Amino acid sequence: MGIYEKGFERPSPIQEESIPIALTGSDILARAKNGTGKTAAFCIPALEKIDQDSNFIQVVILVPTRELALQTSQVCKELGKHLKIQVMATTGGTSLKDDIMRLYQPVHLLVGTPGRILDLAKKGVCILKDCSVLVLDE
Repeated sequence: MGIYEKGFERPSPIQEESIPIALTGSDILARAKNGTGKTAAFCIPALEKIDQDSNFIQVVILVPTRELALQTSQVCKELGKHLKIQVMATTGGTSLKDDIMRLYQPVHLLVGTPGRILDLAKKGVCILKDCSVLVLDE
């Protein structure tokens, strides 16, 4: 992973407590202040759970805003830099057609707003039946 390249030397308290639990597959409810490493606390175990040889959506991260979706997807891409994991961000206010076209290619981790992901699922292009990890952020 690109963890060291992101400047991580040791885990923050939220990461130290949550990552080992998340890696076991247990549900987690965690709260921490801004700037404490919450995003990495769920992105790192999510990336670890992905089978890069299986070309379907395995992780969904739901976020409330377009800005947070873009930010979170960028963190996932940076942390997974050396993995063959495909990350996609999708939000309302962007081209639905572009999102549909992108989903015809492999996507392992999908970050987006609930409304857009629901729209894509209803259209049958966002297949979530094999998704094993769901993260609700914020």
